Amino acid sequence: MCHFRPYPGMTREWILEGDIRGCFDNFSHAWMLEHITMDKEVLRKWLQAGYIDEGTLFETRAGTPQGGIISPVIANMALDGLEAAVYASEGAPRPARSKTKLHVVRYADDFVVTCTSKEALESNVLPAIRRFMAVRGLELAEEKTRITNIAEGFDFLGQNVRKYGGKLLIKPAKKSIKSLLDKVRGIIKGNASATQEALIQKLNPVIRGWAMYHRHAVAKATFSSVDSHIWQLLWKWAKRRHPTKGARWVRKRYFRVEGYRSWVFATESPSCGMRGIELFRATTIPITRHVKIRSGAQPFDPEWDTYLARRQTANRSVKLSGATPWC
Repeated sequence: MCHFRPYPGMTREWILEGDIRGCFDNFSHAWMLEHITMDKEVLRKWLQAGYIDEGTLFETRAGTPQGGIISPVIANMALDGLEAAVYASEGAPRPARSKTKLHVVRYADDFVVTCTSKEALESNVLPAIRRFMAVRGLELAEEKTRITNIAEGFDFLGQNVRKYGGKLLIKPAKKSIKSLLDKVRGIIKGNASATQEALIQKLNPVIRGWAMYHRHAVAKATFSSVDSHIWQLLWKWAKRRHPTKGARWVRKRYFRVEGYRSWVFATESPSCGMRGIELFRATTIPITRHVKIRSGAQPFDPEWDTYLARRQTANRSVKLSGATPWC
């Protein structure tokens, strides 16, 4: 989450979007073995484990093994220190001492740097990041690394952050929406002859997972648009299955009336408990404000037990107050 101060001349309106070229493929093994603090023999075996594709073993002479469950952890350890390198580019030991209000947000190999000055990003920060990457065997993808103004907006972790007339809004990114609809379209196409129940069971986790991820963003209109698009795909799916039947017959066969809703894609037979199974709609997820956890919270420190227990209880109450899905 990026935070902006509303004081004139002090707002972090310039964003450096960093993109590491082939991050997991190019890490220097020598650098990792020298600088990552852990059992070197275990680390060496992890790095050189290789990967198997269609029965063939491929060695890993650089980077981390493709698909290895430990690879993201190792990569995260190797990129640790990026924040300090950015702040040091201005001689600041921490963000609060930065003259241009530098702030780094990083998740694994995705990161952005916010700042009050475009010149500082170009002259100080970008060269510092390039040096940081070079010693680790990495480089920035220059064609994807760019500096933009917050008024133009930027995508980060599937969401778009942009200022509209002085108001900061975070919405689902267009790429994320397209990715979801492409996946839904692929599932529907791949289940042309499947039962309605089987299709719903495949679609529901995908739609629900995507909507839950974006429930803290300004996503109400997007959820409605996504539901409408998916409905159109399912209507075409239903009509293709019965080319000789009319629209009224198809509607009666695949759609139900639920309260004020008359076009609910749901089964009639009770194969899931006492009720039929219904397509999950993104609009059923309430938009809620994200409550940021305190930065110093530590689950292994007894001093934080009360705070974390209270937070867990509050989160559980929110979940229990929501509507329970049919299946």
